[in-house]
Amino acid sequence: MEENRAIIRSIDAIVFAFKKNRAMELRILANNTVISAVKQNSKIFAELSVVAYVLHKILTKEHIAKARSWPRNRARILSNLDRLALYLKRDDIDRFEGAINSIHSDIDKIDNYFGRFVQSTVDKARIKHAADAYFLGASLGQASELFGADKKTLLEYIGATKFYDKEKPLKGIGERLSKLKEAIGV
Repeated sequence: MEENRAIIRSIDAIVFAFKKNRAMELRILANNTVISAVKQNSKIFAELSVVAYVLHKILTKEHIAKARSWPRNRARILSNLDRLALYLKRDDIDRFEGAINSIHSDIDKIDNYFGRFVQSTVDKARIKHAADAYFLGASLGQASELFGADKKTLLEYIGATKFYDKEKPLKGIGERLSKLKEAIGV
C-alpha cells in the first residue's frame, strides 16, 4: 500500500512536470525513480523512470514540440498518464500496464515519425536506466529484467561508459591481501 502511494506521487510529479513543460524536472524524476526501482526491485518504478526520461527527451526536441501534431500527441500522452494513477488506485494492474504500453506506443509513433536515430528513445532509456541500476548495485540480470533491456546491449553500453574510470578503489589488491593475511595470522 505504501509503495502504491509512492508510485502515485511519482506519477503525479511526472504529470505535473510534463504539463508545465519542465524537461529538467522530468530528468531528475527519472533518475530518482531509477533509485526507487532498484531499492524496491519494482518494475512499476522502472517503467515510470523510462516514461519520465523519454518525456524529458521529447520536450527537449524542438522539432517535436513545435510540430502541428504535438498538441494532439501531448494530450494523448497526458490522458494515458492520468489513467496510470487511476488504475493504480483501483489496484487494476492489467489496465495500469495497458496504459504504460499505450504511452510507449504513442512515444514510439512520435519517435518513428520525428526521430533521427535508428534506436528508439524508449529502447535507449531502458538501456540507460538499466545501466544506472547496475551502477547502483543491481546485478546485470536484475537490471536487465527490471528495465526490460536486452542483456547483450546493456553489457555493451556498460562497457562503453567511463563510470569505473572515475571511481578510485578504496584499497588496492595488495593492501587487501595484506589485511587478509594479517586477519588469518599468516
